[in-house]
Amino acid sequence: MKHKAARACALMLIGMLAGCEVGIEDSPVGSARQSAPAESSQQAGPRGSTPPSSPAQPRPAAGNRRVARGHLRFVEGYQQGFQQASSEGKPMLLFFTAEWCHFCHQMADEAFTHPQVVSLSEHFVCILVDADLEPDVCRNFQVQGYPTIQFLSSRGAPLERIVGKKPGHQLMMSMQAALQTLARRPDDDADVPAR
Repeated sequence: MKHKAARACALMLIGMLAGCEVGIEDSPVGSARQSAPAESSQQAGPRGSTPPSSPAQPRPAAGNRRVARGHLRFVEGYQQGFQQASSEGKPMLLFFTAEWCHFCHQMADEAFTHPQVVSLSEHFVCILVDADLEPDVCRNFQVQGYPTIQFLSSRGAPLERIVGKKPGHQLMMSMQAALQTLARRPDDDADVPAR
């Protein structure tokens, strides 16, 4: 318990010193994070190059859950989003969130309504990964805190990763960096639609 409190204080202090607002929420006991391995790098990606093959879990009725979205159009669920990104040849923006995550809702209400973020999101397949509905996906991507945004090529290659609540201008810069990374990879045919 002391370790979690010290980590939260350190992240808050780093954010204040860097002049940005940081908000990261750990999973409550019994949810997705409990058995997640330690994050080994900022550019963590899925284990293997194919989406997890765990059976689809039933989703609660939409009216029963408040999921953070802002003004972005999301595909719900990693498997469906990965298939869409592959067929369209678009990079992915994975938003790891949970209904109970206060910082996720704040980020959606603030950063996901930023006009330039909304405009840039059209270049991605935005995928909402709910930590409570897809804990295996969160473990595969080594998500340790929420919100986490992972950018991937259409084939699943890691591009950028941001952890914690970020303002719209920082999210916009990460989106641009992910697109620039793709543009510098001539061998990655992520921009060519799959046939």
